[in-house]
Amino acid sequence: MVSRLAQLFVEAVKNNCQGEIAILFSGGLDSTSIATVAKQFTTPLLVTAGLEGSQDLEAAKAIANELGLPHKAVVLSEEEIIKVYKKCYKIRKGNLLEVELMVPVYSCCREAARAGKWKILSGSGAEELFIGYNRYFKYRPSELQKILEEELKNLPLKDCESQNLIAKHFGMSAAFPFLYPPFVDEVLKTPISERLGTLANKKPLLRKIAAELGVPQAAIDRKKKAMQYGSGVHKILLKNIEKIEEELKIDEELKKRRKR
Repeated sequence: MVSRLAQLFVEAVKNNCQGEIAILFSGGLDSTSIATVAKQFTTPLLVTAGLEGSQDLEAAKAIANELGLPHKAVVLSEEEIIKVYKKCYKIRKGNLLEVELMVPVYSCCREAARAGKWKILSGSGAEELFIGYNRYFKYRPSELQKILEEELKNLPLKDCESQNLIAKHFGMSAAFPFLYPPFVDEVLKTPISERLGTLANKKPLLRKIAAELGVPQAAIDRKKKAMQYGSGVHKILLKNIEKIEEELKIDEELKKRRKR
């Protein structure tokens, strides 16, 4: 089973390795799995965004070095995070939780475009396939399969759509190897008991697949940290969100007046 899933994942990544590509890279399990496979077919640029000293920047630098792949660290200041948040909000409106995840994606896509890359690979879908979010652990295993299938079905209209819009903003396209249909089908056929870990050790099946693929052990062992938290973006935005929302409201009012 693990070998078959590893083979399908290699196909998924290989299908997206034509031309100049970059990878949204945190140094975690999902993005490092993509990078480990991609280097068999091309030399992707690994791009990470975050506050100086953030967990993602530190982990990504070490893992990129172990992989021997080029890495670009985009160090964000508080001022830049706020500025990018407002730009992301204009690309796709939403609440704090919906928009903040776009901030590191925007910063990475901008850097990738500057480097001449026209496609960026993302790890979206891994949490839904391999039961990575804390909220999944409140359900009974008998309920979970249906919930996961529904969230996977809606993903193209949520996180993936946001990333697609940002990539297009910079003249790029976004690709999601974890959502390769044959891979998704095979994972969903795998019993929940094989995919369900614990709150302390999530995504056990993906960790086995990663080991089969030769992913660096440091990435396999790294605990899940969502991009907005690992990058340090969330704490900056949480501190400033009232002021940001007020400024966005004023901007929208001014635009309405100009149209009158």
